[in-house]
Amino acid sequence: MRLTRNKVVAEARMLVNEAGLDALTTRALGERLGVKGPALYRHFRNKQEIIDALAASFFTGPREPTREDSWQGWLEARAFDTRRQILACRDGARIMAMAKPNLSEGGRLVRLLEPLTRAGFSEAEALLASHIIGRLVIGWTLSEQENDGVIPPASAGIDAEMGFEYAVRSVIAGLEVRLIARRMTASG
Repeated sequence: MRLTRNKVVAEARMLVNEAGLDALTTRALGERLGVKGPALYRHFRNKQEIIDALAASFFTGPREPTREDSWQGWLEARAFDTRRQILACRDGARIMAMAKPNLSEGGRLVRLLEPLTRAGFSEAEALLASHIIGRLVIGWTLSEQENDGVIPPASAGIDAEMGFEYAVRSVIAGLEVRLIARRMTASG
């Protein structure tokens, strides 16, 4: 069997799903793949890079926006899809919280934020807006995974899916109000 990055990530995800994130070690992963731990270092320098790759595997929707994507639709779609992917992996939210993504390669960050900057957000505002949505996704899914799919307070009986949709759309509405206010101030 030829060892590839994708094979390592797939096996790491299976290990996490079976035994939890704390069981993920290069030694355990190497054993599952039938190789010595050092063989993994051809693909990943350390465990952190494996965690980063696991986190990246949660982004299965469009990798980059198209010219037709509205900023609101882009943020919402990415939030909903990412949440589903995180919840599909045991400890997925912990993985996301530990990840250190590198989006600066090849101008990728600029392309990811393009719907927002095209709408009138500055680059800094677009980055912050994206970060707010990302942190909402991580925090929400962490709460779901730690509480067996129930959103605290459990006594409120709030459906997690409905609550998440409300939260994401509320944040996007707030960002939209800020953008409108900025435009009004600039034209006024």
